[in-house]
Amino acid sequence: MESLIAHRWKPLDDLPPDWRDLCREDLGAVRKQWMDDRDLIRDETKIRKIREKLALQWAIETGIIERLYTVNRGITIQILEAGMEALGNFHAQGRISSNARALITDQRQALEMVMDLVGGNRRLSDSYIKELHHCLTFSQKTCEAKDSDGNRTSVPLLKGQWKKQRNNPTRPDGSIHEYCPPDAVQDEIDHLLMLHKAHSDVCPEVEAAWLHHRFTQIHPFQDGNGRVARALTAAIFLKADCPSFLWFGMKTTGNATLMPWSLLTVAT
Repeated sequence: MESLIAHRWKPLDDLPPDWRDLCREDLGAVRKQWMDDRDLIRDETKIRKIREKLALQWAIETGIIERLYTVNRGITIQILEAGMEALGNFHAQGRISSNARALITDQRQALEMVMDLVGGNRRLSDSYIKELHHCLTFSQKTCEAKDSDGNRTSVPLLKGQWKKQRNNPTRPDGSIHEYCPPDAVQDEIDHLLMLHKAHSDVCPEVEAAWLHHRFTQIHPFQDGNGRVARALTAAIFLKADCPSFLWFGMKTTGNATLMPWSLLTVAT
């Protein structure tokens, strides 16, 4: 069994001493362009519409990344133009599944929790993270698991609760990638939040990457960890007045492409 463990879990560590070398000047330029473009728009109604499109885009695409459903790019653009209230019509026309409709609705609602965090109305805590998970997975009834014989099966999803069983994935070669064991989750989350609170001077791209990576090392929930991690990193970017980013391609090809919420793509 020892040789089958490709990645062994260890308690999370802090940022490296040279973290400043990891800050990206090009992302600073993206932030400046974002702010300049936004400042050109004087119409508050138009700004609200743009922000809603960005929020809806995030809600749609975070589920696509997790392969919870498929929505092609053309349909995504049409939904962005029509707005959340049109999701029912797209479902009635057979253009998105009932599962996609429900999960997109959950994910858009969860973004309101993120905005509460960004605006200072909520504090990042273990209870907040559990509530965020419950909101993101509200319509998800089950998740994949393995029985005692190693066969894949579906089990009820624990929403807003730390995992009670190990959730270490098996790689294609049969090796195991270890995550934090269930009995260490609370201590690791407490440590994560303590370190994050001390990172007030860290550039957003480094802090977002660190928080995402360390959170997924813990993998505190039975399922839905990726969605929670992306919501938390979105909060970091938005709090720093930066466009938030989504990564595409990692799940299927191993080649990642950085996709910002671009003001220009939704305003034209």
